[in-house]
Amino acid sequence: MTEGWLLRIGYACMRLLFGLVFGVFGFRRSVTRGNLERSFPERTPRERRRIERDYVRRQSEVFTEILYGFRAVGDELRQRVRIVNPELLADANPPRPLVLAGAHHCNWEWMVLRISLELGPKLMALYKPINNPRVDDALLRMRQRFGARLIPAKSVLAELAKFREAGAVGMVADQVPRTSPEKHWLEFLHQDTAFYMGTELMTRALRSRALLVRMRRIERGRYELEFAPLNEPGEKLANGQLTERYARQLEAWIREDPAGWWWSHKRWKMKRSVY
Repeated sequence: MTEGWLLRIGYACMRLLFGLVFGVFGFRRSVTRGNLERSFPERTPRERRRIERDYVRRQSEVFTEILYGFRAVGDELRQRVRIVNPELLADANPPRPLVLAGAHHCNWEWMVLRISLELGPKLMALYKPINNPRVDDALLRMRQRFGARLIPAKSVLAELAKFREAGAVGMVADQVPRTSPEKHWLEFLHQDTAFYMGTELMTRALRSRALLVRMRRIERGRYELEFAPLNEPGEKLANGQLTERYARQLEAWIREDPAGWWWSHKRWKMKRSVY
């Protein structure tokens, strides 16, 4: 059996499972529909339902691919995830590592694996530990398969002080900053939204360059990664400006491919204090 057939079987099985979980049992249906309705008020109900159906199908593919990530070899992953402008990784060197900001769009787990194929142990990737220790350990093993160092986001400064060979610090930057004291509020997809400022604070502390990591789905099981600068070397930015640039590029990315984002997540649960 070829690796391609394993993925095809996984796609078919997972599509049936997600059809039951989302379509029949309605897992987070109200969350997904509410997020889409508030984010795209200009779309018709039929258009939003189409995005919802495409989203469920795409999530079943991503889940299949995450499981496949436990066994995918490097050469196959290079073919399945092409980097459009790898030359921007040339600056991934200490003492001022690049700051890479991704998002929960397309397959963020393959994004980490693919970049780690380029940078190996020079990539320090931040993550939020999962409450289930077995799941957390399994995901850590998968994410570190090609040499990346995974560290809890809260420990990044201490780890950077101990590990001086980091060439890049990567994070999925569209997390909800529930426990972070540093957050930036702005209008995003027609809604008052809090953004995690880790990318901006890390860039400022390291006096480094930040790159948005944009992932595009070419077809099922095949993607492109493209790096887009969020600042220029030596550029002085006002507080919140880099976070705003990230948010605007992410918003345009979502509008271009709405089914690829993580709509069943309670992204707007946090409300801005009026005091």
